[in-house]
Amino acid sequence: MTQLNELIARFGRSADDPKILGALEDLSKIYSLEAEELYIKWEQYAYQKHKQTVDLDLDTLDAFKQSIQQQMEKKASLIGGQPLSASSSAIKKPKALKPNVSSPSLFGFGMPKTPTLKKRRVEPSLTHQEDNSSPVMASADRSETFFTPSHRPENLKSMTSAAASPLLNNPDPGKVVDVLNLANIDPANGIDFDEGKRVKLIPFFEASKFNFRTMRQNLLDTADVLDEQIENFTQVIQQHYNIPANDIGDPSVQSQSEITAVGRIVPDSPIADGILNTESLALETSRLAGIGRRVQLNLGKVKELTLFPGQIVGLRGKNANGECFVVEEILQIPQLNFPVSTGTELQTYNESMENKPMKVVVVKGPYTPSDSLHFSNLASFIERINTDIRPHVLIMFGPFIDITHPLIASGSIPDFPELKNQPKTLDEVFTKVLAPILKQINPAIQVVLIPSTLDSVSNHAAYPQNMLDRKLLQLPKNFKCYTNPSTFQLNETFVGCSNADAFKDTKEIVKGGNTSLKNRFDRIAEHILTQRRFYPLFPGGIKKRKSHDQSGSVPWEHVTGVDLDVPYMGLTEFAGNVNPDVIIIPSELTHFSRVVQNVLFVNPGSFIRSSGVRGTFAQISITSPNLLEGTLTKVEGDEDIYLHNVWKRCRVDIITA
Repeated sequence: MTQLNELIARFGRSADDPKILGALEDLSKIYSLEAEELYIKWEQYAYQKHKQTVDLDLDTLDAFKQSIQQQMEKKASLIGGQPLSASSSAIKKPKALKPNVSSPSLFGFGMPKTPTLKKRRVEPSLTHQEDNSSPVMASADRSETFFTPSHRPENLKSMTSAAASPLLNNPDPGKVVDVLNLANIDPANGIDFDEGKRVKLIPFFEASKFNFRTMRQNLLDTADVLDEQIENFTQVIQQHYNIPANDIGDPSVQSQSEITAVGRIVPDSPIADGILNTESLALETSRLAGIGRRVQLNLGKVKELTLFPGQIVGLRGKNANGECFVVEEILQIPQLNFPVSTGTELQTYNESMENKPMKVVVVKGPYTPSDSLHFSNLASFIERINTDIRPHVLIMFGPFIDITHPLIASGSIPDFPELKNQPKTLDEVFTKVLAPILKQINPAIQVVLIPSTLDSVSNHAAYPQNMLDRKLLQLPKNFKCYTNPSTFQLNETFVGCSNADAFKDTKEIVKGGNTSLKNRFDRIAEHILTQRRFYPLFPGGIKKRKSHDQSGSVPWEHVTGVDLDVPYMGLTEFAGNVNPDVIIIPSELTHFSRVVQNVLFVNPGSFIRSSGVRGTFAQISITSPNLLEGTLTKVEGDEDIYLHNVWKRCRVDIITA
């Protein structure tokens, strides 16, 4: 597919104009952006400036061009006023995408407990790739890698000295850049350290089910899970629409009768090879309904749609010619119910908080710039946490020590002048450098740690991911290490957290009317709720980024994305078969807070952005559940059961770090 066709496929019919297409092509060439990258920047621009979809015309594109130019100039000023070039790209180690895991049961139920692998300490060895790219440390366990000064490449001496780098420039820390429910709710004051009262924190996941061995994925188990997903949604759709069993058919079989088919949206070719469109989609059936066959979809009669790879859908139509399934209607999958509490429980929580609001702060890594392993920015932030912000709960997402950090990927860990005994492993970098900073958090503040698949201190490099080991990391008892994803309860509020970027990885096909007018974040949030999983995409998103070594002469590709442990994907479903009150999914895209289908979605942004500047964090203020104020909805038919209505009594501030 040519670049012009890719631009039309991505930007839609409005781009099928010679002037508009020429302007888009110029932007792509001037700033060396592929069609997908340019489209993502366009959606970010539209949301930041207009909070909604805007018309694609020459005037808007001119303003869009100025916005991109300002971003480029800002990045250039951050690296000493020099223009950005390929040689300034950070050195990163290509990440090998490997299937993981052994055979379990389906969807998290009855999963066998398996022992974790014991760590083996190996002698350090340094190997070079045949293409003379960045040197990579070879080790049996990435958390047990050793580093010595003699192994550091000469061209990285300037980077290793960055351990003593000063604080990143942030002229306006604490500035509120976005607010949800500004007019209705005031920000919470935070915890009173003298009283010592804590929010009740209850996990809603079975930690033992995440304690499985990775890199043991079995194809039959993977097929069982993918098949079970379709069968489960078949039952949901059949019951919701009262469809007789005889009307659920095989879309791949030629028939003149209209049937209802349930299956998975798949591209007719690998996603990495081209741009998706309505002409390149197929429906994958289950083994029970269609022996797992795939059939081409004809979506010409559907006026509005939004589809993505891996989506489970219900379709009405027929396959009259035996070659394609002509879709007449896409059935909406019903939403899950919401969590409820009794009036007595809510009154207890209200009294424990003395009718005061609860404050929750959410921050997401990385916590160091790309040119150093210095945590001074995090240390200054924690000082603000203890003195000014004072949240009841602090939720911290990884990566805490990023395995793809240029210094770690190159095997060039710097010396830390403040330490007498230098760390020899990545685990020791955490315990000797990062842990002392985290321990400065006031013990009255409860801290929740959610790992990332890029965390060097995690034994699981795939999603879903086991929790970190609090004792091994030498953290105090006010720290709670939870799984990725995880669901937990803060007093009456159910919070779902996932550290997999579903918002950026989901590549949609959007067509028509009200669907196309919705903001992209809203559409993907609806997909997450409808598919009932924190990461509904399949296969996992893959992003390739071209980079260079320090000399700028050796290009290579860094592959990022989510490695899925498919046999354990049941662990990524919503706990308790209900929607959480709050869903927190950090994304590389623009920070946001939105209410979708009465669920609060929050993306706090990164603590330190890829450009090297300090980013943002989210501050969530939830008013106490007072039954007398009328903010809670009583469930019909029950005398003492109430919906939490967190989206009505919650304020979210996105604040610069």
